Amino acid sequence: MTDYLLFPGGSIQVLAAMFLLVLCRVSALVLAAPGLGESTSPMVVRAGIAICITFAILPIEHNALKDVSGQALHMPARAIAIIAGEILYGIFIGWLARVISLALGISMQFVAIFTGLASVLQPDPDLGASSTAISHMAAFLVPVIFMSSGLYVLPLAAVTGSYTVFPPGHMPMVGDMARSVTQVTAQSFMLAFQLSAPFVLIGTLWPAMLGVLNRLLPSIQVYSMAMPAQLLGGVLLLAILIQVMSGVWQERTGDFLLSLPGIGAATPHP
Repeated sequence: MTDYLLFPGGSIQVLAAMFLLVLCRVSALVLAAPGLGESTSPMVVRAGIAICITFAILPIEHNALKDVSGQALHMPARAIAIIAGEILYGIFIGWLARVISLALGISMQFVAIFTGLASVLQPDPDLGASSTAISHMAAFLVPVIFMSSGLYVLPLAAVTGSYTVFPPGHMPMVGDMARSVTQVTAQSFMLAFQLSAPFVLIGTLWPAMLGVLNRLLPSIQVYSMAMPAQLLGGVLLLAILIQVMSGVWQERTGDFLLSLPGIGAATPHP
């Protein structure tokens, strides 16, 4: 009885196996989730976060891992399959959160294109052919909002409750997972389009107005006069709307993250 109290599962070997399984799922989540798994964050910091979260989750979920951990100790092939499933579940939850967070960066890419701040003919060698300064600003803004607003807690709550939705040792539901990724991707692009709707509208009407002006006054260099106004107007409009856009993105992202698999199971009922 004393050994059971000291070592859940009956032995230190089973406890070590349970820790390894939880670490596989949590570390995969940390590497894929926004805020926690940013490439700018040192690997040592991400590893420390994963280990600390594993220590916090293990006492809660050791009953769900006890039988599977015993099987993994005696069957190496079974252990490999279980570890692969745990990594897949963690990446799946983290990637859903990552796709949702990409909406702000995609909207800023739309803004850059419709305001004339992006050019496919003159790519920036530092930022890349498909990147702009505004989208990079959004990429740095996303982890700041995630960490300051507490949105990072929702993926952690999802991975805690995912042991009810995705029990360890069971066959992954690949079809349902693919369907969820497709739906979240569509929602992310829809949110990005909604955030950049003012810029899309103005960027569509502005060339039409310039075309009419060029027909009325063909002797005026319309492009040389309109391009500075387009750039200045786009920057001013972005400065006015950036707070609203980030606030709407934060609210909608929180609503999307509340639908992650495992959130309902992780929330205690009174």
